[in-house]
Amino acid sequence: MRRATISEVGRDFLGVLKWIEAGEEVEVLSEGKLVALISPPLQRVQHPDYLARLKRSFGDKVISPEASAELRDLN
Repeated sequence: MRRATISEVGRDFLGVLKWIEAGEEVEVLSEGKLVALISPPLQRVQHPDYLARLKRSFGDKVISPEASAELRDLN
């Protein structure tokens, strides 16, 4: 984690922004006290398209609740 004063952030914002883009958090200090924390955005997780995967595997087949219960009881 990096530290910068408000003056440093104002003077070299692009430099501070490069730290953040590199994945670092930056503590911003005013008179030695923490006043802000600037961090990179959270990485979003890309989930697979589960519905499309099910349709590729099973097509549009739908099991009735009775058939589902029967399969469950067999196992």
